[in-house]
Amino acid sequence: MIRGRDTRLAPLGVALLRMRPLCALMLLLALATCVGAAQTDLTISAHGINGIRLCQPLSAIGDRFPLSRDTLISSEEAEWPAKIVPLDGGSRILFEASWSDATHIWRIGTTSSRYRTARGYRVGMTLGDLLERGEKLDFGYEEGYIVITIVSEQVDFLPDDSTARAFLSRSPRAFDSLPALPRSARMKESIVGGDCRQN
Repeated sequence: MIRGRDTRLAPLGVALLRMRPLCALMLLLALATCVGAAQTDLTISAHGINGIRLCQPLSAIGDRFPLSRDTLISSEEAEWPAKIVPLDGGSRILFEASWSDATHIWRIGTTSSRYRTARGYRVGMTLGDLLERGEKLDFGYEEGYIVITIVSEQVDFLPDDSTARAFLSRSPRAFDSLPALPRSARMKESIVGGDCRQN
């Protein structure tokens, strides 16, 4: 006697096949929620950025930003590790350790205009924008860069390269007159830093 194939399990198999797209969709939604949660805090402050605080372990970046990658920073014959996080439009966040401490975050910088200080200052604004709001600004020159500090927030900004280069090349005394930087200078990066030896 030839028996036909037992089809009692067929409804279960069909149900499982129908559940595959649903499971895939649920997984995608869970991942999107995690990534979205990592991008919800768009504030840069003297404490950190996007939920990452200065002096946290550098290794924590991978948990918050899965697309981060390792890099090295070098200056004055020293090297130290960093993590770079690529963002939309070619911008990025850079988390740096220090030559004296390769395991903690000493400096954070971003070229993204999405991240703003508590008072709304961001990459892309001009020096004129900052001055019109009446902010007290400090001007300095560190490691080859002009640095503009918003004193009330303790967040640094770097002006665009072409303005900085033209300004510094016009006179050997340019370092003494950084407050005379053109109001049209556009902020290209916002930076915060700290000394982790105090923690």
